[in-house]
Amino acid sequence: MNKLVGLWAHPRSRSTVLERVFIERGDFEVFHEPFAHMAFSAESAIPSDEWDYSLPTTYQGIKQHLLTARERSHVFHKDMCYHCLDNLKVDLEFLAQQDNIFLIREPASSIISHHRVHPDMPLQAIGHKALYEIFCVVTKLTGKIPYVINADDLAREPERVIGKLCDYLGIEFLPHAMSWRRECPPQWKTWRSWHVAAENSERIISPDPQPSDMGVFEQFPKLRHLYEYHRTFYARMNQFCQ
Repeated sequence: MNKLVGLWAHPRSRSTVLERVFIERGDFEVFHEPFAHMAFSAESAIPSDEWDYSLPTTYQGIKQHLLTARERSHVFHKDMCYHCLDNLKVDLEFLAQQDNIFLIREPASSIISHHRVHPDMPLQAIGHKALYEIFCVVTKLTGKIPYVINADDLAREPERVIGKLCDYLGIEFLPHAMSWRRECPPQWKTWRSWHVAAENSERIISPDPQPSDMGVFEQFPKLRHLYEYHRTFYARMNQFCQ
């Protein structure tokens, strides 16, 4: 049977550049945040670009879209748990059908990056809490700790991290998938403005050091509250990183 790989992440976690590796592989059909289409529309306040009206807009419709694709090829989809949290928490059958991979990034960095794109993001959109909830559901469902990747490890040692992930998934590590042309894949067009760095990348790299996050928190006190709320969930998952 073809594989179904679900990469569950939170916004600004470097999930898009990890997804790009699977696009470059060529042996997976790749879906970019399909469940966002049940959470948002072209009229939503969240920044979006070329809206894809061909995708289903209900949980059941999106899930079936993925399962139908699996009938013809391996499937990789990445999404944010907060997009579909209530449905996903109780859909054990769907979670059991796939390899569930979790990607986390230190919340100060992800929150500040998020703020630059969408300053009015609500609390739940930071995403760490929803991600942790599904992490717990999968742990209970499978009886073992799910596979967790820290985005900073991915940036520092991409070949090692992707190699270990391939071993875990039982797929071949393909060196050619670790580099690419600067372009916007079709999957990204709806959310293109969120992925400028990924679009202009040629490989996974560790970014240059940024100024202290604490200065930004002092300028925007709301961000400190978002950080304090979500950092516990990050810490709980980070201890299980591969």
